[in-house]
Amino acid sequence: MKIQFFPMKKIYLLAVTAALLTQISCKDRNNDTAIVPNPQAFVAENYSNVVFATYEDSWIAANKLKTAAESFVANPSQGGLENTRAAYLAARTPYIQSEAFRFYNGPIDDARGLEGLLNSWPLDESYIDYIVTNANTGIINDATAFPTINKDIIEANNQTAGEESVSCGYHAIEFLLWGQDLSVDGPGDRPYTDYIVGGSGTASNQDRRAAYLLACIDLLIDNLNTLKNDWKPNAQNYRASFVANPNQAISNFLTGVYRYTDGELSVERMQVALDAEDDAGRQENEQSCFSDQTHNDIILGQKGIRNVYIGTYVRIDGSVVEGASLSDLVKATDKNLNDLVLSKIYDADIAVNAIHPPFDNEIVSTNAAGRIRVQNAINALHDEAAEYKAAGAKLGMIIN
Repeated sequence: MKIQFFPMKKIYLLAVTAALLTQISCKDRNNDTAIVPNPQAFVAENYSNVVFATYEDSWIAANKLKTAAESFVANPSQGGLENTRAAYLAARTPYIQSEAFRFYNGPIDDARGLEGLLNSWPLDESYIDYIVTNANTGIINDATAFPTINKDIIEANNQTAGEESVSCGYHAIEFLLWGQDLSVDGPGDRPYTDYIVGGSGTASNQDRRAAYLLACIDLLIDNLNTLKNDWKPNAQNYRASFVANPNQAISNFLTGVYRYTDGELSVERMQVALDAEDDAGRQENEQSCFSDQTHNDIILGQKGIRNVYIGTYVRIDGSVVEGASLSDLVKATDKNLNDLVLSKIYDADIAVNAIHPPFDNEIVSTNAAGRIRVQNAINALHDEAAEYKAAGAKLGMIIN
């Protein structure tokens, strides 16, 4: 007789599939009460695994960004600036996928305000550093009001003068690396000499600018570490209470992914920029305007949405986190609906990848074809979101 051995991961997935699709119950021998496996618990646990891995990757990549930035400011060069910019873009890759974890008052959106410290935009450049029309503006150039630059000072002044007075987070770092985006068809072009202390750089206060960049990255790392610990397995943290109530957990994160797809990504990140009254306003309303990476923000945002529904995340080291998913739950209840959701995900994937970079050139008034591509992506995201709402209703979940 031939004995077949399965790896533990396959055994686990087979067990989960059996629980989801057959809902096998057994009876308590004493009171004849049915004992039914809880597939929702598997889904909530795997979602938590995906969230933890995404935030941990974001934290790992931010530490690599810090290493690159420290090397650059210690010995500024064009090559060092390019290496730091590349490290920044690598750090954005996992974090943007995490934005699908928002909008249900989880750790990223609770009263601590971590999202605002990590990813606020649009950003008033003149609040941080010089701009082409004012060489002396910003925290960096105001040593009287801000004699010391450190992460506590930067955090304390985030959005204190208004919503656009952003002092920290990814986009502050992006601005410090690229400078203002003054071109329709290219990113900002901050010179590396902005960081040569005591040299004949193009801007003064080079030492304060370097201190600001490093402190801003340190603050980013601190806040990512907080989120990572909130979702760490086998700890007394937010995750423990989250998985303790699987039905509420699923209702929450399905609400979050619906609201992110239908509102934040499709409207705030895309439609607002597309509908701006003039081309300057359109450029100002794109998210990653300094580096011209808005198209990647959109693609990675959609990827994060897909990660939530199919319960899979590819880590920065190439390993894969996967397990029971929303897709499994919907399929067990209505296979046709699950097929429809997956088809809308596929359509949205195609549509967002069809956008031509840079995004600000795609939405200018003279680029009719580009504006159609962006509108098609917006429409595809709305269609995708509608099916998440339908899936929630099928599962008996309340989608706010």
